Amino acid sequence: MKANSSSPIVCPFRGDFGALAAMMQRSWADNPNQSLLYSEAFLRSAFDYPGSSFSLARAVYGDAGLLGFLAGFPRSVRWDAQLARLVLNSFLTADAAVKGPGLGIKLWGDLVERGRDGGYNGTIAFCVEGDGMSRVMPLLSRLLKLNTQRIFSVEFLVRLLHPTPSDAPAQFADPDSDLNSDPDIDLFMELASALPSNLPLVRQWTRAEAEWQCRNRAGALTVSSVVGRRRGILTGYLMQVASAPPTTVVLLGDLLWGDLEPAERRALLERFLRGAAGQGARFASCPVLGYASLDPLRAAGFRRSKRVIHTYLTFWNGLQPRPVPALYIDVL
Repeated sequence: MKANSSSPIVCPFRGDFGALAAMMQRSWADNPNQSLLYSEAFLRSAFDYPGSSFSLARAVYGDAGLLGFLAGFPRSVRWDAQLARLVLNSFLTADAAVKGPGLGIKLWGDLVERGRDGGYNGTIAFCVEGDGMSRVMPLLSRLLKLNTQRIFSVEFLVRLLHPTPSDAPAQFADPDSDLNSDPDIDLFMELASALPSNLPLVRQWTRAEAEWQCRNRAGALTVSSVVGRRRGILTGYLMQVASAPPTTVVLLGDLLWGDLEPAERRALLERFLRGAAGQGARFASCPVLGYASLDPLRAAGFRRSKRVIHTYLTFWNGLQPRPVPALYIDVL
């Protein structure tokens, strides 16, 4: 297939992560919003997530190699007290030679078809405000006759970090640790399952998924706190921003404060940030999803950024998407 083909053929991704990382960097180089640097190692790690496969990673190839890509990752959620299996679709990218809405629509439609055939109940997508896909999503939904709604807009809190030696090296991923007896994994699953029952969309975890989230993903950082019988845990991961030179950022993932007191929550957050700074992070970013208190972050000097990501939910099994005031799921 040539780059100017009017009928691109979508096929499974071939696992050429180096070519994918290079295409992403070229494609997003002129993005007005400073983007994250999705390295080959980071992308490989994303596909180490339990249940991931190239059958939900769709690609278009031409004579010059990889021209377009979209990944789908399995997620289990509780939507209005009903269990649902979703495809979280991410990393939509087109080579500069074929940029335009056509290829993105083709890839998105193909992934939706694969999700339906695979027994999933729907798909969830995150689009940066102002980018092409965010503008195209309503049109795409109409063209494919999908039951899609924008259900939430994710804002972010950010803070600069000062270089400091890490005082919590044991909290980082240890490939030789015994995950079957890891108390942090037990605590993570317990606190995640104890989130308020009135949250309309809540992530559901298997132990293997929790192990990936807390320990096995690229740059994983997990810090827990036990004060008497009170407990809490924070997770996140470190990666680089596509700046010159690249800058390391820590992205907070799960804010599971548990029953810690306010001062104990602030202390847990400071330990997390010191650990990240000790690994080279120069600023921290946290999505505002509404499921957890942000008071410890505001007390620590976090401020709202201009970045906004819109959340689109699609169902095709009779469940109805609608705007929600809060949700608990990873923003990928």
